[in-house]
Amino acid sequence: MTQNSPETGSENRFNTTTSASPCPDAVGLIVPPSNPTLEEEIESLIDTVPRLHISRLPYCANGDLAARNEIYLDRYLDTALSFGTLPLKGIIIGCTGANYRLGPEEDRRRCEVISAALGRPLVTASLATLQMIQALGFTRLQLELPYPGWLIKSAVDYWQAAGLEVVAHHSLLECIGAKSAYDISFQELDDYLKRLQVSPDTLVLLSGTGMHTLSAMADLIESFSAPIMSSNLCIAQWLLGCSQGSRGTTLQRQLLAKLQHFRPSPEQAAADNVFNPFGTQL
Repeated sequence: MTQNSPETGSENRFNTTTSASPCPDAVGLIVPPSNPTLEEEIESLIDTVPRLHISRLPYCANGDLAARNEIYLDRYLDTALSFGTLPLKGIIIGCTGANYRLGPEEDRRRCEVISAALGRPLVTASLATLQMIQALGFTRLQLELPYPGWLIKSAVDYWQAAGLEVVAHHSLLECIGAKSAYDISFQELDDYLKRLQVSPDTLVLLSGTGMHTLSAMADLIESFSAPIMSSNLCIAQWLLGCSQGSRGTTLQRQLLAKLQHFRPSPEQAAADNVFNPFGTQL
């Protein structure tokens, strides 16, 4: 359920509570303006706590993706401020592609600056994804991204700069023949992933918050022979971490359990992170 907030104009997914019940923790999700997917997928992963408030980055009529990404980067703070005085435990920018050219160090620095200005934690989807990869101890990635080639190159550079080994990378736009992330259907992604041959020690990362990922990932929980993660799952995991009373859905728990099944041993993860400048801290 959603409702327009009279103060901020953002959307609010709210819980059914009695007057005697304490108000649940609240979090903020910032979405690219034309992204039709992210709210739906996050609400499929978070039960009723924390309460989710939503705002959107400004619309840009420029059809050039690189130009839009630059505009988004410049408007993170302003959009976060649009939540007004809502008592949010944290805010996440539901965007990955715009941050890849920054590299992980600058991505983190900018998040720290904005967090200080807001007086509450803020991260990008790319940084939340990096945090979850580190927490689980994965060091090898196969990138399956709904991006053009130039943006995939930036993504490869980002993950390698974070100390991760990118063993393969593919443009889903080329492999599936789609025009954008929004045009990739569940069935197309599901069929594509079923054809992949991936080593069990390699994490398949589906990065792109506008792509429908959950249905395909759910379909492959029992059969896929490698760990698989999406940036939308990482967004939900970060938001759940903002609230002590948080509750994930059954699907969230199933997807996380599959990842944990494939996670490296603590000894192997520690050895791999000797050369990782970002370590394993969340």
